[in-house]
Amino acid sequence: MVKRYALRILRKLTSDEQYYQIRYYFTFKRRLNLKAPDTLMAKIIWQNLCDRAPIYTQLVDKYAVRDYVGKKIGAQYLNTLYGVYEQVEDIDFNILPKSFVLKGTHGADMILICTDKSQFDISNAKKTMRKWLSTNFYKLWGEHAYDKVPPRIICEQYLANAHESALVDFKYHCFHGEPKHIQIDRDRFVNHTLNFYDLEWNRLPFGLWYPQAKEDLYKPKNLETMTQLARTLAQGFKFVRVDFYNVEGHIYFGEMTFYPCNGFGVFDPVEKDFEFGSWVQLDKDNPKLQAH
Repeated sequence: MVKRYALRILRKLTSDEQYYQIRYYFTFKRRLNLKAPDTLMAKIIWQNLCDRAPIYTQLVDKYAVRDYVGKKIGAQYLNTLYGVYEQVEDIDFNILPKSFVLKGTHGADMILICTDKSQFDISNAKKTMRKWLSTNFYKLWGEHAYDKVPPRIICEQYLANAHESALVDFKYHCFHGEPKHIQIDRDRFVNHTLNFYDLEWNRLPFGLWYPQAKEDLYKPKNLETMTQLARTLAQGFKFVRVDFYNVEGHIYFGEMTFYPCNGFGVFDPVEKDFEFGSWVQLDKDNPKLQAH
């Protein structure tokens, strides 16, 4: 909590680039070279600071991205949408089903899960969502794509995996349109674990931030289909993480993330950050790159 508060103060007192330079140094104990970034995290930060194509704003918007995904891979991969709201007062809880999920469209970590409406604290949820709607995620953490995303709330169908404490995330790390490996997040709200697998579902010997689960996750029967969907959505981007859920054999789109970990994820071993960074080729003629 103290660290998070300190980062927010740093963000308020510095420019975008200063914030990333200072935080990068304290995280990795080396200077961020935006003229020649050499790690994946450094290139993620470069992409945020120097590549501000308007398409990113649509794709990080958890409501607007649905139209993009529907056109690219088909609406059958979208979770059921119960409603989209610009104000908390617009949400009619009386007509919502017993279980549902509320999300802020304009940032990360904005989620409320209701498994039983009769036990759901609606008053407290409204306070939380009002706070979301007053938050500019770009001003908070420096991810520029979120600056122009209109603050809204969406309500979607509640999804769950059998025998799991939380919905399992299948996160494809894609480089120049090609999925390279899959990040698996489990037990996010209890004892969060994170493992990596290759596209053939062989476990890979590296980690990122969270401890690795000792037991392997089952291989989805529709893994190849999910991989192809990630490949389709990743076309045209230097780096993007494409997330899915897989519930009883049905694939659901999660989100597209261009700045995972805010650019400060620590790989174990750290050499992987350099290896994966070599897979991202930046535009050498980009004037913003040359300006640094």
